[in-house]
Amino acid sequence: MWLKRRCGSLNKIIKHGLTALLVTGMGVLFTAFSAQSTYQQAHASTASSFITKYKSDVSKASTKYNLYGSVMMAQAGLESGWGQSQLTIEANNFFGIKGAYNGASVSMPTTEYNSNGQMINTTANFKKYPSAYASFADNGSTLRNGTSWNSKYYSGSWKENAATYQDAANALTGKYATAPNYGQSLITVIQTYNLDQVFGETGSSTTSSASSSSSSATQSSAATSSSASSASSSSTVSAVPTAPKLAKVKYYKSGGKDLVPLSSKYKKYYVYNHVKGSTTAQKRYTWSQLGVNSRVQVYLDMRGVKDNSSTNWYRLRFYSNSKAKKFWVSAPALQFATTYSGTASGALTPSKSSSGYIYNHIVGSKLLSKPVKKVKTIAAANKGFNVNKTALQKTSKGIVLWYRIADGKTKGWIKGSDVVSYPGSVAIVNHKETKSISKNASSTYLYDHANATGNLQKHYKLNELDLKAGTKVSVDKIGLKVNDRSLWYRISIPNSSTKYWVSGSFLS
Repeated sequence: MWLKRRCGSLNKIIKHGLTALLVTGMGVLFTAFSAQSTYQQAHASTASSFITKYKSDVSKASTKYNLYGSVMMAQAGLESGWGQSQLTIEANNFFGIKGAYNGASVSMPTTEYNSNGQMINTTANFKKYPSAYASFADNGSTLRNGTSWNSKYYSGSWKENAATYQDAANALTGKYATAPNYGQSLITVIQTYNLDQVFGETGSSTTSSASSSSSSATQSSAATSSSASSASSSSTVSAVPTAPKLAKVKYYKSGGKDLVPLSSKYKKYYVYNHVKGSTTAQKRYTWSQLGVNSRVQVYLDMRGVKDNSSTNWYRLRFYSNSKAKKFWVSAPALQFATTYSGTASGALTPSKSSSGYIYNHIVGSKLLSKPVKKVKTIAAANKGFNVNKTALQKTSKGIVLWYRIADGKTKGWIKGSDVVSYPGSVAIVNHKETKSISKNASSTYLYDHANATGNLQKHYKLNELDLKAGTKVSVDKIGLKVNDRSLWYRISIPNSSTKYWVSGSFLS
């Protein structure tokens, strides 16, 4: 959930190009502003006064938590508009942190994104601190203690892990803020105002003088550092980057019971707090950051489809509890069960003792599922129900048979295990594949067709059809015999228009 504060003098800063971003951690929200636009808009005297006024507090807080004072000061300056934001003025809140501090908070209007990724206007409570130091110390505590799910989430910014302030600043990119240049923005501010010297961190590998050539245009346009006070105040201000165009997403909510394993390639994909590209509140994580190091199963409760995109996005959680923290991933990070379907006719009788449900879609499929009715409910009618489709789903536990009921107002998918009488002895689905005749095929038969009830008919031996092991054949249907759960394939052989049914052992 991200914030765009629209109040008081901060609103004026935003209108001049200040970019607001939010990052969630330990249940609080941080507002990270674009460094370039902030320090370019801030007058030199304002920044200098801010640094002088809060140097002691920042030094005390950063020392307490063994953090770089230069980085903390740069963050505070950027995110508070050098102390000019309404939130800072009213609540001593220099970092846009939401919640309450010792029960004290201030309410302000905000624009946020709800769990469906939809933007809503609301008001929110932000921490109200009794002093500036309390705000700096709270920020230091957050960086030192991490998030509710990872106490070392910000450990890259700790002095013992970061050899220089540059390393510490860059470690916050993608964590404290998702802007790809966030760390560099902090570094530029530090070098512009010589904050490394202010806090005695000149041992860092790159000082403001060493970086003067690479950021001279920035310093000139800002004309704010003490060393650059003689620079022309009429230098041109760099253009503020325009906000990216956000994608529209259509969401489909499910029952939240679809349990799907991660794919073998899951590590190649990031995890997000929203559908990628749908909000400025976007934050991404690696799986290792979330403590995931193997192909675990995840629960899915929502599917999202972006405009002009064929890729599905899924909202997942790692625990069955529906209140567990949720994340978004693209489809390739998940391994859905392969499902084949086909038309069917006839009727089935549901089991009165079943504890299962009828679903709008097959459970574990890419469309996700919602329970429609309890099987017991329709079984109480003591009648057969017409079906129009059948499906075979390949899972790690074997083949799962499904039927789609289409009988009046009763519609949905039911598992074969919740059925006591079936539409036919063989459940047939469509599937195209090329296979080879196996070495064991000589001991099995080919059947010329399956009739409406699924019964296999006249049979032939391999040599009767002038076939041999290794011959390539085309598969166009798969059949599951209900009584013994054996799989059968309908094949076309070379130089013949006749199709034959063979058992799974016939093919390789």
